[in-house]
Amino acid sequence: MEKKLNNLVFDRKISKKFLNFLRNRDRYIVDFCKGKKVLHIGATDWPYTKERYKRGDLLYLRIGKVAVEQIGLDLSKDGSNFLNEKQVQNSKIMVCDMNDAQELNFTPDVIILGETLEHLMNLENVLKSLKKIMNEKTELLITVPNAFYSINFFFSLFRKEHQHPDHNVAFTHKTLIKLLKKNNFNVKDFYFTFLEVSLDKKLMNLKGKFMCDIVLLMSRISPVFSETLMVIAKK
Repeated sequence: MEKKLNNLVFDRKISKKFLNFLRNRDRYIVDFCKGKKVLHIGATDWPYTKERYKRGDLLYLRIGKVAVEQIGLDLSKDGSNFLNEKQVQNSKIMVCDMNDAQELNFTPDVIILGETLEHLMNLENVLKSLKKIMNEKTELLITVPNAFYSINFFFSLFRKEHQHPDHNVAFTHKTLIKLLKKNNFNVKDFYFTFLEVSLDKKLMNLKGKFMCDIVLLMSRISPVFSETLMVIAKK
């Protein structure tokens, strides 16, 4: 047993290169898509589509205002039909599995895969499918929930796990980067960040606002406690 323990390798530090903290994921993504052709996977955010469209904070809606062209892919017929009826600027949505994306005859400058990877099972097949529609300049922007998020630790103190019921995978900084590198992606940038809806204090009560301030303070001290991981990679 002692011999086996001695052979284990521990990553004691997180690379300073990837210790970047961004307060607002959504604002960064919108700015990143300016003037570009965007393939937006999981674009409807169903079942919250209508609510978020009405509030004006739906990411698909905001990207459409700044992108040259945006094609959304989603499995939700209801969400897709609703957004296509609204005729979002420079955008259209197709009910399509991301594994069939290569049939679109569309080479994007940016692929947005936001809060989706954690719902899937065969991650290697998904990344292979995305690579088929990428060229050397295409940038893949992935965001996933952070397994080390401070709220998760809070719930664990009470022997509970704070996870979405449809999540099949939990990611850390290291595991997300390793997944991409093992599938021959070049990791360009990495950020610890928060979803904008989590920062919107208009939607919170007094207790929620206080908790948000505490969580943000912890993440500024140590980004590892942030809500979301965001990585930008190329082929």
